[in-house]
Amino acid sequence: MGILDDVVINAKTAAEVVGKKAGQIVDVSKLRINVAELNAELSKRFEALGNYVYENCRESLAEDAEAVGKMAEIDELMSQRDALTKELVDKQNKVVCPVCGKQSSTTALYCSNCGTKLSE
Repeated sequence: MGILDDVVINAKTAAEVVGKKAGQIVDVSKLRINVAELNAELSKRFEALGNYVYENCRESLAEDAEAVGKMAEIDELMSQRDALTKELVDKQNKVVCPVCGKQSSTTALYCSNCGTKLSE
């Protein structure tokens, strides 16, 4: 065999190795993406469960000091959010529907989303 044949064989071997490594990198990337997607879905599900427990199990958790403390923190954050939202709505000359929460202009008599009569 000549030197050219050795170069060709070495190039083929190197290409196979690089191809296998590239395939492994793609496989690892796909697995990482799948893990990240599952983590995102788990976060959504935990959030939904937390919202459900917060809304529906407050009384049954009244004896659990840690749960009561966490709910108080959430209540405070929600209060701050509501105050900021009200300030924002006021600055935009909007009213918020008390039923569905949609913003409408201050001249609207009824909510364009649910039809509820908007107060003055």
